Amino acid sequence: MPTWVVAVIAIAAVTATYFSCVRPMLRGRSHCGAPAGRDDLDRQIAELREEVRVLRAQEVLDGDR
Repeated sequence: MPTWVVAVIAIAAVTATYFSCVRPMLRGRSHCGAPAGRDDLDRQIAELREEVRVLRAQEVLDGDR
């Protein structure tokens, strides 16, 4: 394979990485491979954990009757 073909492939890979990972990360939108809505996901997990805690507490109270 000619050297120029390898160079073009390498430049294309670097360009794709820049536009899909580095540039969005610098703008604060997301990280490469990470979901953009991380805060939303953390909030949903906290709400579900609270719901499980409430249901377990209700189960304990119902078991005492």
